[in-house]
Amino acid sequence: MADHRRTRYFSRSLRATALAVALVLPVTLISAPPAQAAPEAVTEAQLPACADPSVPEDINHASIRLEGPTAGSEVAVDANGKIAINGYLHKQATMVDVSIEKTTSSSFTFGPPPPGVTNWSASWTTSMRPPHLGPVQVCSRAQREPGRYAKILRDITVVDLIPPSNVPSLAVGTITATSAKVTWGAATDNYGLAGYEVTVDGGTPQRTTVGTRSYSITGLQPTSNHTVSVVAIDLAGNRSATPARASFTTDALPPPPDVDAGLTLDPDEGGATASWHPDPTKEASYRAYLDDQIYDQFSVEQLCEDGNGNVANPCTADSVIKLPIEPLEEYTPYAFRVEALRADGTVARELAGDFTTMIHVDEVSPATTQTTASETSQCAGAGGDFYIAASARSTVPVPAGSTEVFLGCYRASNSSCLDAFLPPSGEKLLDCADNITDMLFAVAPSGRGPVISSVDAPQARLLVPSPVAPIAWCASGACATLLAPIAETVEVVAVAPAAAAGISWIVVGAAGIGIGLVLGVLLAILFPSTIGVNGLIEYPIEHDVDFDTFDNWGLDEGEWYNSLKVYAEVIKTTKLVADQRDLDFAWDSSEDSRLKRIIDAACTAQRGTQGKAGCDDNVIVYVPGAKNYRGADMTETGRHIVTAMGDGGFPQPPTRAVWFYPARSEGGQAARSRGYTRSWFSTPQFMPNACDVRVPGQTCDEFPFWSTDQAVDLTGQLASLKLVSSAESLPQGNDLSAFYGKCKVTNETKFIVLPVKPWVEAGGLSFAFKVSGGGASLCMTPVAP
Repeated sequence: MADHRRTRYFSRSLRATALAVALVLPVTLISAPPAQAAPEAVTEAQLPACADPSVPEDINHASIRLEGPTAGSEVAVDANGKIAINGYLHKQATMVDVSIEKTTSSSFTFGPPPPGVTNWSASWTTSMRPPHLGPVQVCSRAQREPGRYAKILRDITVVDLIPPSNVPSLAVGTITATSAKVTWGAATDNYGLAGYEVTVDGGTPQRTTVGTRSYSITGLQPTSNHTVSVVAIDLAGNRSATPARASFTTDALPPPPDVDAGLTLDPDEGGATASWHPDPTKEASYRAYLDDQIYDQFSVEQLCEDGNGNVANPCTADSVIKLPIEPLEEYTPYAFRVEALRADGTVARELAGDFTTMIHVDEVSPATTQTTASETSQCAGAGGDFYIAASARSTVPVPAGSTEVFLGCYRASNSSCLDAFLPPSGEKLLDCADNITDMLFAVAPSGRGPVISSVDAPQARLLVPSPVAPIAWCASGACATLLAPIAETVEVVAVAPAAAAGISWIVVGAAGIGIGLVLGVLLAILFPSTIGVNGLIEYPIEHDVDFDTFDNWGLDEGEWYNSLKVYAEVIKTTKLVADQRDLDFAWDSSEDSRLKRIIDAACTAQRGTQGKAGCDDNVIVYVPGAKNYRGADMTETGRHIVTAMGDGGFPQPPTRAVWFYPARSEGGQAARSRGYTRSWFSTPQFMPNACDVRVPGQTCDEFPFWSTDQAVDLTGQLASLKLVSSAESLPQGNDLSAFYGKCKVTNETKFIVLPVKPWVEAGGLSFAFKVSGGGASLCMTPVAP
């Protein structure tokens, strides 16, 4: 295979077609129509540096001389990140170009020939930025006669000996009793930065990416002194000559929250529970305030519970009033106050307190994500072929003959297969082998092949059985293959823009399968009929397809492919979680058809053009369940969302279709700015409604969510209201908070709400995922039991 490596290309009409895992198909089952045959193979031997295979070339012909750099030398980049290349040109030759691997220049400065030598017409010089540091091949090329070329190939090692500038404008702010936030300005470097290194009190340095110029220090003691230093690190691993330093003192420990005796505030990430004992002899109802705005008003019997959490009847002084407060923003302080009212409406007593909601816990710490992204950028820029994250080093076998550049970063003895395709562009399927592809096959699921992808490989943290998910990571014009655990890969992809890394995806197929044959089979399986639209998209796939083998679909320049990926992700995730939780759930043809229709309706709302399905790139999808992502019950709430959006069919009335595609509104600001309060449904303006006759043990649920730009009647369609168990309020608030945090849904970010009726009826858990050009990946994963 190594002597006959072949590369084939997918048709550009398949905008994002990919195979999520190996294409190990029995050859006897494959037959390719001639129209789908791939182009002739191009072997690596035909593709040396600065070559044009269509014309004959002579290596080291006397028509051109390469004086510097000398063979085997170590050459340092200058203050502009370039190296100088020079030589002489024969009188009968014409300079064409100079290349350093895939970087080519035809810009030359010509000077006099060497003294006393008549055969040479001129000297020539140029300067170029190497695509990466480390070993590179320089090629100078000239045309010595019409149709014939001469070239000189020379191996050198490029180094960078100039450290980055010192870090400017280091400052410490947002100081509390136990934490502080450090910020700094951008450093500069002659060749390129990999990131920054932050050290607190001389401890273990922590890395950040180029675009992340802040660091939160936590776990400090009150009224304690600390010193923080920051240096810049370039792609060669050089550090700033003088670290930037700053000192600070943490605040004194604040007094405990001012909470009245008898009031308990129990915060969670997306809400809180306020509880107190009633005095039924004096108190008839309660009026609650959140941050001095009315939150709710209810009778004593409405939220009165006994010691077992059941509705108390009668409500006594030994009972407990429990008021759920949601949805709230995570890690945010709130002031709560409740007035106990007598039957005549006068205030019998008042309880008040403060609380701060909790923060969601990332599966991978931000420090780990930042370090992996920064060091992968450094590995690529330093000429490394692959970087193994610290958390994956025990599971990934380093190919024999590899050279360690720094811890975790290696140069492979043979990377010729992938080198021909990096940086990636377009859709390419490789049928070749080298040390890196062999390594990727070794860590791929049994019987399958690996995917190198920014968004496709981490298909879902629960859905890919492989321990690692490799991606192609390109920084400063050079690329390396990153191998990290799936959850870590998902987070690293999210910080790519701040890491100054351009990442793209390619697919590595199984060895020994002709790509043209495989493509023919894929088209026959995935597209048995034309994808068209008659108000709806015609899906060429069914729920029982092996989605772990054929993952992404696209046709007509990707016009429909994201709708299909949304469909595939819902099918895969529900199947997996149903199996994990032993749920009585399975897709059948009728439910499959309904799912396709609801996805089309949601994607049409997202696209904003009626009759045109298909979600745009980078859409985020939230699928509510009968339980939240942590398994807490919200059955009635999940059913309410389904009913509000058409009970599994098209929204009724049709004006509700816009509800599929809301935007986040932090703190419900969209509704507040229009003059609405959280208890808007209790005002005469909106009565009567489904919540104005309060049932003990129930609270009012509304959809669209208060935390979106579609709450109340902001769309011109009054929000749907339903009484649900008060025990479901906090689970839904936590679900939304986790979705916003884990899927990086910031203020005004739009997303799709996708209610799947059979999933709610089966007791499924909520989940969420992102869809991009390379595939779909879970961002809020259902928590396994």
